[in-house]
Amino acid sequence: MADQAATTTATATYSALLGLSAPDVGWTPPLRYLLRRQRILRLSAQYAPGRLLEVGCGAGALLADFSRQGFEATGLETSPAALAMSRELARLDGAGPCVVPRAGEDWAEAFDVLCSFDVLEHIEHDAQALAQWTGWLRPGGTVLLSVPAHPARWNAGDEWAGHWRRYSRAMLLDLLHACGLQVEYLECYGFPLANLTERVGERTYRRMIGQRQNLSREEATAHSGTDRRAYSRLSRAIASPIGRLALRCAMVAQGATGRTDWGSGYLVVARKP
Repeated sequence: MADQAATTTATATYSALLGLSAPDVGWTPPLRYLLRRQRILRLSAQYAPGRLLEVGCGAGALLADFSRQGFEATGLETSPAALAMSRELARLDGAGPCVVPRAGEDWAEAFDVLCSFDVLEHIEHDAQALAQWTGWLRPGGTVLLSVPAHPARWNAGDEWAGHWRRYSRAMLLDLLHACGLQVEYLECYGFPLANLTERVGERTYRRMIGQRQNLSREEATAHSGTDRRAYSRLSRAIASPIGRLALRCAMVAQGATGRTDWGSGYLVVARKP
């Protein structure tokens, strides 16, 4: 009964800068997510609304943004914990995106836009996965992906999240080309703030890894999209007037340096012929 009461009294808030937040159900957006989100929404706003699929949507917060942009948004999430959270966030927000645990039988060439953000690095056979996803995209459709950048920057956060790899620019381009996709745009986002958070978070992630010993890579992956315990205090600072100003400055900086290789993640737009 206590869990049921908590669910009924939980609320979600939404802002253009910070997106969807629902601390009562465990979702507070971390800095790296907010930086990535800003760049993603700038790119997705360039496309006419249509059917959009986000693979590995995690808590589903971006689905709320896509719905607000006019897309008919669907999320695919196989982690039971993330699936439950994404459905609860959708209910609280009332934005209406659908989140499902498995691909539909009618998905072949069904979507205009296919998105997946920081998911491929969790998959051992990434080319096989991307080829399957591309089959759900109509000819001429758009792929929007992000991955962590620079293999040499492997850190405790990657280990905690259950990653198989970080990507070099060449690795990512080779993967996309091997799946028959035409790359239209690529940027390296996050400089300098996301780079800094990776360094500062090293000790925290080491502690969190120690607290959840013996998790498999698959179990770590399942928790990574929704486990936001370490961000609750920081999220309140970000939401303050000074925090919002600092975040906007960081967003300007990452936009100005996106064509360099200085950031901590790659964001790419590609097209299916």
